[in-house]
Amino acid sequence: MKLFASLTLAAVAVVAFSTHAFAQEAESAAATAEAKPCCSKEAGAEVACQKSDCKKECSGCAVTTAMAKLPKMTYRVAGEETCCSKSAEAMAAGKEDASIEYVVGEHSFETKQAAYTSLVEQTESMVNDFVTPCKCEVSGVTKIAGTECSCPMKAGKTSEIVQAAIKDIGMTYAVGEETCSCPNKAKAMAKAAGTQATFVVNGEKTSCEMTARLNLARAKYRAAVVAMAAKDVATEAAATSGT
Repeated sequence: MKLFASLTLAAVAVVAFSTHAFAQEAESAAATAEAKPCCSKEAGAEVACQKSDCKKECSGCAVTTAMAKLPKMTYRVAGEETCCSKSAEAMAAGKEDASIEYVVGEHSFETKQAAYTSLVEQTESMVNDFVTPCKCEVSGVTKIAGTECSCPMKAGKTSEIVQAAIKDIGMTYAVGEETCSCPNKAKAMAKAAGTQATFVVNGEKTSCEMTARLNLARAKYRAAVVAMAAKDVATEAAATSGT
């Protein structure tokens, strides 16, 4: 069962967006994700980097390294690839009959909207696999949050850490000054108010359901990574103090 179920409000939110607006949302979400430093003031991030004044990205930071593994959208023009949409547009303008391909993972798309949808789905799938324990019945090894545990007790403890880190990360909905956590109630509130609901994840607001889903997946992934990094630092510190 997918960790990230499609929301009832999805069709209303997505259909309401024009292609241009959707592209703007996609661009904004991608830029926001890239701009976030690994060592923001979230619990455990400074510990993971082992720097008390860590405000910028740090080389070798477990959080930065992990976030870089998430699916990304890039742009390809006549065989040349770039991560910047404006660069892609400039490249396409300088070549006759050149079009922009939108690339996510191993797949390419003709439109940004199709690529962005794939980006969301691939991210959700990756994060779902990351936070869900998967046990090999042959070897007995359990894989969870990028680690492999041959000990059932250790695997269980690791799973508890991950689940505790992500359990309070969810999506809420805002209609004017009112908020709720139920998509059906939000839809009814929006209809009564003659407007549309805003999706909220970790304080980030968007009127695009696809962007909200992407924000939710990334927030869960980041929380799990930070928790695991903090655990590793604590384990190392305990081992050092014991020698």
